[in-house]
Amino acid sequence: MTDFSLHFPTGLAEPTLDDNVDVHIKLRDGRAFAVTFFTVSNLTTLMARWGRTGECAHGLYVCATNMIVVQEISQAVIRRVAQDLVETRQIESVGHLIHSAEHVESTGSEMND
Repeated sequence: MTDFSLHFPTGLAEPTLDDNVDVHIKLRDGRAFAVTFFTVSNLTTLMARWGRTGECAHGLYVCATNMIVVQEISQAVIRRVAQDLVETRQIESVGHLIHSAEHVESTGSEMND
């Protein structure tokens, strides 16, 4: 049984080895967490681009809140990572809480998947 659902606010072009994507992981209890998946190659691409534009000290670093680094962005990889994060409860420390169970109960609003 799946204890979560996935929502891709900006869509998902897959599979890809050089990209990043925002993902909302909604738990059965109503809580939802935002994370961003980056591929290893995308970090290199961003650093090279920023080396030219001057961002992040001319590409010396990459930082992002709620960052998860993977080899490939695909529905299968994201689902497996989300499953592990939920099962180990790491989602609570890795993800940014965007909907609490109390919020859903009090307002009746939920994310559309």
